[in-house]
Amino acid sequence: MSFIDVNGANLYYQVYGKDTPRQAPVLLIHGSTITGQVDWELAAPILARRWRVIVPDCRGHGQSANPHHSYSFTEMAADMAALVRLLGYEKAHIIGHSNGGNVALVTLMEHPEIVQSAVLQAANAYVSQDLIEKEPPIFDPERVQREAPEWMESMIALHGSTHGPDYWRELLQLTLQAIITEPNYSPAELGRVELPTLVIQGEKDRVNAPAQHAQFIAEHIPYAELWLPTGIGHNVHDEILFQWIERVENFLERRGDSANEALHRLGRDHYADEREGIFGVKSQYIPSTGAQPGRYNLTGRVLNESQRLAALECVTTAAAPQNVSAEGVAVLLSQDTPWALVNRGVSDIRREPRSLAERVSQVLLGEAVRILQEGPDWCWVRSEQDGYMGWVQTAALLPCSHEQAAAYQAACQAQVITDLLPAWSKPCPAPALGDQCGKLPFGIHLSIETWQDRWAQVRLPDGRAWWVLGSGLLLLEQRPEPDQAGIAFTLDLIRRFVGVPYLWGGRTPFGYDCSGLAQAFWGFMGVSLPRDADQQYRAGVPVEGVYEPGDLLFFGERRPDQLSARHACITHVAISLGGDEIIHANGSAWGTSYNSLNPSSPIYRPWLRDNLIGVRRYGG
Repeated sequence: MSFIDVNGANLYYQVYGKDTPRQAPVLLIHGSTITGQVDWELAAPILARRWRVIVPDCRGHGQSANPHHSYSFTEMAADMAALVRLLGYEKAHIIGHSNGGNVALVTLMEHPEIVQSAVLQAANAYVSQDLIEKEPPIFDPERVQREAPEWMESMIALHGSTHGPDYWRELLQLTLQAIITEPNYSPAELGRVELPTLVIQGEKDRVNAPAQHAQFIAEHIPYAELWLPTGIGHNVHDEILFQWIERVENFLERRGDSANEALHRLGRDHYADEREGIFGVKSQYIPSTGAQPGRYNLTGRVLNESQRLAALECVTTAAAPQNVSAEGVAVLLSQDTPWALVNRGVSDIRREPRSLAERVSQVLLGEAVRILQEGPDWCWVRSEQDGYMGWVQTAALLPCSHEQAAAYQAACQAQVITDLLPAWSKPCPAPALGDQCGKLPFGIHLSIETWQDRWAQVRLPDGRAWWVLGSGLLLLEQRPEPDQAGIAFTLDLIRRFVGVPYLWGGRTPFGYDCSGLAQAFWGFMGVSLPRDADQQYRAGVPVEGVYEPGDLLFFGERRPDQLSARHACITHVAISLGGDEIIHANGSAWGTSYNSLNPSSPIYRPWLRDNLIGVRRYGG
């Protein structure tokens, strides 16, 4: 057994695992009316496989003394900070549950100098009214003795030998007084936290979930992460132990030292959107050996060289004066990254390299991609059209050089103006069965080789020649401008897609999703939009007042992990027809349809009016 005098109290603690040079230990702080051993008996030994783990009994609990018969989160936080120092550590990873989560929070706020990172589970930064109302009956000693004798017996067993058989009554009263009076941190105070923080709260936590305490903390602490495991109650670390271990260890690995925390913040600040970039870099410290000084090795992968240099610079700054090497960071997009042209009318981009994986977007005939990773069946690519990344079937691509891709696209003089343009192997008034080669979707650019009467011969990227009716093509020199007349012309074309099925990730009349339809609309006029609705929202110019035809209307709902009403997640986009009427590909109709924001209209949908986030304009 280990005891240590801390701030006038003799505290009991247990230690698991071995010390590792330059690695901070983990300090586990227990919840109310129990002990460190009871709260962390399952988690502590597992964490000890990789970390030194310290598990104290807070003053007044278990075998730890309580000379002043006091109980406050502030006092216990001071104890935890002193304990870390007295045990010879500069910093520790502070992990607390329930009231221990509050102690961990106060330690983070009042003693940041000893905190390497913090995990706050079932904690609250302020005393909400529901706690004041519901906690007193729960912690009433008479009620506990009458209605929860097993709780009473447990407290006597845990604390009685040190503090006396009736101490449990005093402990309940002291605990209640702390719960209904502290802590009391404002958003501004939380906003000054500079340390890595993970906030955990079970979705069904009856104590903390009703007032969304975890969301409040995570929203106001900069760079805080939030985990709300579905269907889980107050004791997350007991209810889903191995998921909890995995989540906490992942957090400590990614953010548990200054170098990796610097990389995390660089990624969050500049490369957070995985649709637009790749930034997966980790830092490992290699201790000095003989004449070889200690150094930091960076490993992982990034999209481009500027990201690799940014990672090198940020760790060099954080780890100074240690040496830093970024030779282990792979750069995926460089001058040597292979090019290819899409050689099918349309091909899916999948999230994973398998046919049943989620379709995230599509690439169309003649569009260029960069091959980031090549395989016999699937290639991981980046679309040059909108920067989207994912897996495309290898057979859909024609490998080529940059110059060949540019030459093919420069030779395209026309775009498809019909919904789906049939293509044939030869021109004739009545093509025979077997002569049809495929269908070319709306907006695809084509290279015209020759004309024969009303037929045009078009050349595919691989050199094949198909014949299409010239009436289905619009010469690019006649393409509508993104002005009032051009928008009206293109809207007339888009109206033909009413009834086209909704298709998640779709960009063609075989099936559109909402942002795919908006992208096709503006793309026909030569205006390149990002792929997804939230990206399109950020790319446009805000519109106030009357909506004009062609404006894009964006809709969304507040996410459950956020409190602020205007922190909405953009989930849908529609094209304005002018005034209150819109056309959009939507899941409600499971197709492209008309709707209105006007309550008196027969095609009015209340959700659209209630969840309109903003309007954006393009092309000007």
